[in-house]
Amino acid sequence: MKLALLFPGQGAQYTSMGKRLYEKFDWVRKIYQNVSDRFAFDIYKRICESDLEYLTRTDNAQIAIFVASYINYLAFLNEYKIKPDYMAGHSLGEFTALVASGALFFEEALELVLERGRLMQIESEKSQGGMLAVKWDYENVNQICEEIMEKHHCKISISNYNSKNQIVLSGDSNSLNIAEKTLEMNGILTTKLNVGAAFHSSHMETASSAFSTLLSKINFSIPECKVISNVSGLPYEGDFNSLLSKQMISTVRWYESVKYLEEEGVDIYIDLGPKSVLKGIMKRNLSKGKIYSYEDEEDKLLLNNILKNRRDSS
Repeated sequence: MKLALLFPGQGAQYTSMGKRLYEKFDWVRKIYQNVSDRFAFDIYKRICESDLEYLTRTDNAQIAIFVASYINYLAFLNEYKIKPDYMAGHSLGEFTALVASGALFFEEALELVLERGRLMQIESEKSQGGMLAVKWDYENVNQICEEIMEKHHCKISISNYNSKNQIVLSGDSNSLNIAEKTLEMNGILTTKLNVGAAFHSSHMETASSAFSTLLSKINFSIPECKVISNVSGLPYEGDFNSLLSKQMISTVRWYESVKYLEEEGVDIYIDLGPKSVLKGIMKRNLSKGKIYSYEDEEDKLLLNNILKNRRDSS
């Protein structure tokens, strides 16, 4: 049995997330206190007591999801005493995976995630861009986007390759409106996402450039297990700074990441985020193996037996 731990990005936030573990464990409260002392703000209030409108802002969401997901990982580790074979994170979640794998210190990641969220929020506030989810395969979406760009002289990017038949586009409002109409004329279902900017596209170039400067000061360690890069869909091979610098302006190759994990024989996947967002995406991706959510009580009952058997046989 091979195990992969997964960490989500923006969209996994919900009100009162993290509160259960905060109230249950003293070591969790100490982490919250240390983070609050380091940055002179109350991280508990940000994560556990904020309303959804506050948590939806990019600069608030990213640090909240990162801390909540990492604490979920530590709780999982304390509970099951099992190390994974692979880790992967969707967009922001890649930073959680790198910390959990030992490639990046938690304190360094806090600085990175706060700055990443701040820079992306700035772009959100001055951008006229957005994102459009498309229920169609990558090749057809890519082809029709190229035709739209050539005909209308606009710019559209594939920002997320989430599953075989779920692609997300990024672009300015006018370009996305053209794409939406063209796709719907071809009978393709689309949904505009409730985001304020064209993430994972050239619209994030300014933010990405500034973030790269901060990244260049970080020395990464060799991870304890393989961590999959969003940019390549393959494990890191020491190229952390380079790939993370590109992540903000590149396609999140989640589908390709999952296919790699399947080819490597992974059969158990656990979503360690504060919400079962990745579990839903993974169900559309997996041709073999099972996905479980750490925050789902029914899933945890199943995991108790599965992971006990793995621990006993190791």
